[in-house]
Amino acid sequence: MRAEPEAVNQHVAAPLFVLGAPRSGTSLLYRTLALHPDAAWISNYGRRLTMLPEVAVLNRIARLAPHQRQQVWFGEEGDNAYRYGAARGAVERLFPQPVEGEPLFERRGVLQGLDRTGCGRRQLRLRNDVRRLVRASGSQVLVSKRIGHNRRVGLLHEIFPEARFVVMSRDGRAVARSLLAVDWWPDSLVWWFGGTPRDWSRAGGDPRDLAAHHWVREVDAIETGLALVPEHQVQRITYEDLVAAPHDVITDVARFAGLDDDHGWTAALGRVRFPNRNGTGEPDERVTAIQGETLRALGYAA
Repeated sequence: MRAEPEAVNQHVAAPLFVLGAPRSGTSLLYRTLALHPDAAWISNYGRRLTMLPEVAVLNRIARLAPHQRQQVWFGEEGDNAYRYGAARGAVERLFPQPVEGEPLFERRGVLQGLDRTGCGRRQLRLRNDVRRLVRASGSQVLVSKRIGHNRRVGLLHEIFPEARFVVMSRDGRAVARSLLAVDWWPDSLVWWFGGTPRDWSRAGGDPRDLAAHHWVREVDAIETGLALVPEHQVQRITYEDLVAAPHDVITDVARFAGLDDDHGWTAALGRVRFPNRNGTGEPDERVTAIQGETLRALGYAA
């Protein structure tokens, strides 16, 4: 008789998955949580060497070099957590940092999708990968951020029944403006459209419409998945609250994740800046019309 995979029989600390539409502040939350010494995270090395979760031992280097960590993770001014496409020198590229770890999940067949698909032995091996990653990093709880998580909450919940999910919301009009301003958006595959924003524009579509609808679709995907998760395993925060009271919000999320108070961590948080990038001025009426129902459901005036 074939033995059950090791992953099924060994306890894994409940991970925390950060959810949110693109440009909602999820990278900022992810990286500030990853500053905590008890938080494990998928690094730029773990993203490439998915078959070797023990490469997370390099995460310890970041803890031993807090000054360089601050510069690499948040920039010279400490106010830019979204540094995935930034121009960087060789030393900075080599320094361990939290990244979106999609390949680790895809390797185990944890693919993007709106509904539960049932997890087999292949998917359950992800539990063992996480256990190995957390142990190698010398931490306690995996914190993971990937936009793809928005569309597979149900499957993640099946694999990790005790997993916690923190949902980051942001005014969809600010999200749409931000999407239109970043250089990677025009050539990104928009899953519900089946093409790129460039394709949308070539077909005569208004770029604002696509960005506005995308926020709505991502929010809907999150809520569809969360309907399968017990309420006590879900925490909701907003970008607006985060930038207004960062220490209070992030500390609350850390406790929700099972991360204890740590003086060194709170000191590191104090060196991160949290500018409000929502901007001012009159909101775009076209975008508001598309997003109105969802904006109101999330508590935003529309």
